Amino acid sequence: MRRVVWFFVGLSFAAAASAADIAGRVGVLLAPEKYADAKAIVVAALADPRTHDAALPVAFNLVVESARDFGEDEWTPWVAELERVRVAKGGDDARSLAPIAAWRAEVAWRKQDADGANAQLARVRTLLDAGRGAIDPAERAYALSVLAQIGGMQGGYAQAQAAAKTAVDTLAAPRTPLERARRLRALYFYALFQDRQGEYAGALATARTGIAEAEAFGGSTNGYRRRLVGALTESLISIGEFAQVRDLMRPELERLRAQPQPSPREMAMTLGHLAEAQRQLGDREGALALYRESAQNAAKDPGLVASGSYAAIVGNLGALAYDLRRYDEADAAMAQNLALLEEKFGPDSARVVPPLTNAGEVALERGLVDDADARFRRALAIVATQLGPEHPDGAPALRGLARVALARGDAAGARKLLDGALAQRSASIGENHPELLTWRCERARAALAAGDPDAAFADALVVEATRTRLVATVAPVLGETQALEFKRGLATCAAPLLAIAAQRNDAATTAAAWREIAAARGLATHIGAARLAAARQAATAEQKASWDAWSRAAQDYAKALREGAPAQVLDALRASVDAAVEKLGTSAGTTRPPLAALLAAMPDGGRLVAYVATPPAPNEKSKLYAFVAAAGAAPRLVDLGDEAALDALAQRWQGLVVDAHSDAAALREAGAALRRRVFDPLSLAPSGRTFVVADGGLHRLNFAALPDGDGYLIERGLRMHTLETEHDLAPARSPDAGSVLLVGAPRFARETPALARLRGACPELDALAPLPGAAREIAALSRLARDAGRGGVKTLTGDAATSAALRDSIAGADTIHFATHALELGAGCVPALAQGRRGVGVRRADTDRAADAKTALASEAGLVLAGDGLLTSAQVATMPLDRARWVVLSACDTGLGRRLGDEGVFGLRRAFRLAGARTVVMSLWPVDDAATAGWMEALYTSRFMDKADTVDAMAAASLATLAARRERGETAHPFYWAGFVASGDWR
Repeated sequence: MRRVVWFFVGLSFAAAASAADIAGRVGVLLAPEKYADAKAIVVAALADPRTHDAALPVAFNLVVESARDFGEDEWTPWVAELERVRVAKGGDDARSLAPIAAWRAEVAWRKQDADGANAQLARVRTLLDAGRGAIDPAERAYALSVLAQIGGMQGGYAQAQAAAKTAVDTLAAPRTPLERARRLRALYFYALFQDRQGEYAGALATARTGIAEAEAFGGSTNGYRRRLVGALTESLISIGEFAQVRDLMRPELERLRAQPQPSPREMAMTLGHLAEAQRQLGDREGALALYRESAQNAAKDPGLVASGSYAAIVGNLGALAYDLRRYDEADAAMAQNLALLEEKFGPDSARVVPPLTNAGEVALERGLVDDADARFRRALAIVATQLGPEHPDGAPALRGLARVALARGDAAGARKLLDGALAQRSASIGENHPELLTWRCERARAALAAGDPDAAFADALVVEATRTRLVATVAPVLGETQALEFKRGLATCAAPLLAIAAQRNDAATTAAAWREIAAARGLATHIGAARLAAARQAATAEQKASWDAWSRAAQDYAKALREGAPAQVLDALRASVDAAVEKLGTSAGTTRPPLAALLAAMPDGGRLVAYVATPPAPNEKSKLYAFVAAAGAAPRLVDLGDEAALDALAQRWQGLVVDAHSDAAALREAGAALRRRVFDPLSLAPSGRTFVVADGGLHRLNFAALPDGDGYLIERGLRMHTLETEHDLAPARSPDAGSVLLVGAPRFARETPALARLRGACPELDALAPLPGAAREIAALSRLARDAGRGGVKTLTGDAATSAALRDSIAGADTIHFATHALELGAGCVPALAQGRRGVGVRRADTDRAADAKTALASEAGLVLAGDGLLTSAQVATMPLDRARWVVLSACDTGLGRRLGDEGVFGLRRAFRLAGARTVVMSLWPVDDAATAGWMEALYTSRFMDKADTVDAMAAASLATLAARRERGETAHPFYWAGFVASGDWR
């Protein structure tokens, strides 16, 4: 049409050409966001009488795209003049006035004048629907986008989505840079409100379309793309794709931090999205810091304050602070969130539903059931009125009412409410969203309480299977700390699952429950080990550089732990380790065989006992169960009762067995009491190979040392072997026979910072005295290995027993033996027990659950060597031990450490497994130096000379030591012969 005017209205040609020229010159500056240059062009054009009129619409559209580059005193006269021109040409009801009304609505909204904004929006609708004359497509799309933006901010999601979709369709084939920019704006709002309506697949597709168009328009860094990435992130969060969110937001944040004066708006949104991802992926402390920074930036942006985004960020901060038990900060943030939204949008706006629901959850946690009920009902009423009774935004409040019903004893009512909540929520976010694990387990509990164990068991199975699937999917792209925390943060439904299975006591139910428990056990550690194993085989220069970077980061972290660095330094170094782990990439070897295949891999006559401690829960005691499988018999599940009571029995026995001078009768009575509770109910004959997966306090128990009559179970034929998880039964690739590496009896370096710290905790004794038994042990084992025809026997003793020499010598070793002191960093020592023992720091919280992954990973144990003085778990994990069949830790307490849920025991035993060792022989208490030397010689005689597998070699060593002591007339106290167990591959 314009070309027709140019050709036939000759007097207008110069002006029209000038308008096109101005618009073209400004348009090319939109994508690179050179708004200052564009402003200079329009200001000059407005100042020139020949181009003034033509420049007015160009100036207006530039103001719309870059409001921050113009002062109100600048644009006010231009907009007013443009309005006069359009009224004069088309009257008060000209459609071309709609974008001006939309602009005034935006201005009023930013000034927090909701009534003024809504009045202008009403005018926009009237002009678009019933106005006269034509309207420029780009300006029509802008007016529609403002209708979507402000209407959606007030809870009108459906209308907002429709307006944005019309704007997108208006510019289906954009011709000019301005039209492309307006289409990108419309795509952003369309994706945003598709998400708000629960149409997540559509929102993701729209956002990705917009991102592709934005990149084609202006590259990878323009603001249009950044906003669409934000929309994509919102939807990824909605469906639980938190790793993708993290990977999108990290580079965005790096880019913003590199700018001298980054936009507070962009900083707030990027930090907020990254915070939510980190929160969901397990780094809750890091997420809280990000949310705080996000809120600080959001408070500086009037648009985010006006839109309610600032309030939402504050609300997220409060919810996370509550989860972290920062109650004062949480209360303040949640109250501010609700007050801001109620003041801005009114008490009946859909925007107040999330904070109302959060407040209800907090009230319920504090036992204020009636208050919680009122808040949930108010939230639901708002959703029903504003969004419709079936809108997914009401599902959290519906679930809250279900929890209220459960608290009041109405299980049937709770179940019905949860049916509705799950149906609404899963329809919008999918069945596998992490949030739904808790909801589904609550429904399982409600069904069980209502007398429907079949439905409860089915729900509990789904929870456990989904939890395992989420860990298997997400953990491979996380750092070690985050992977462990991600798993720890996922809800488990093991308690009702096991309770129902134990009650039913049938093979099919038991097998189904065990399958899910086994699949999850140690999964995050398994994934980490697979990733390290793949990285150790680095083939390219890039892969090798990633491995070296991770190894250096782990060594730095280990050094800081040894030297007692402040918590802030340790946290930063741990973050560096995790970042380096992520860069190692993922491993394809994370699939594990099913339980049936594992049971089939047991040797003839073998029995598997897998203990399971249910996780602690409010108002619910943790219980201990045992799965039992024996050849030719159906699997069984035994309810052993209160875990705390059993743990107390185990602690009592442990306290007596670690003291070589404890009363024999008291020790036997404590052992018999423990046996009656954790072994006898399994109904297993004392004799036979028994593979044990421990949990709870049983990690420190050597079953072979439990009494049987006047002897011990080992003397009745019990051949016990410890498995970290059921998957240790899987057949392993047998490496070619390699060399034997013997490390021990080091000349202790007494001036290293770590050992100085230890002596500070034990000033009254020389805790690191030479170990004559260790020196004899190394010499005897060297002779044994050579006599058995083992080639390549190497010893590192005295000054040569350094970690550097160890690292240089491990290649090709299939047996690695350490004979030295062991200690835990930061632990206190007990002088009465330390003399003549291979270790100090024996009064540790070995059996305590770690509060979180960071605590578990920082609870470092170490082997004392020459030179730099200490080989810690963090260093061990960096060693290539893929050829190591056996690693023997002939030192004190090397098998103990902090426990983290179903990931098991941390410390040296876990570190050697991460490094690739197949079997670790370790101690459960501070072993005697002289007795250990004799036990180890018997162990290797059986292993090297008799070619025994691990199970038989361990039993042979204990029986030989016990027999020798009796023959010499010495005490048969288990302290001297039962301190070691083997874990991992039994072969």
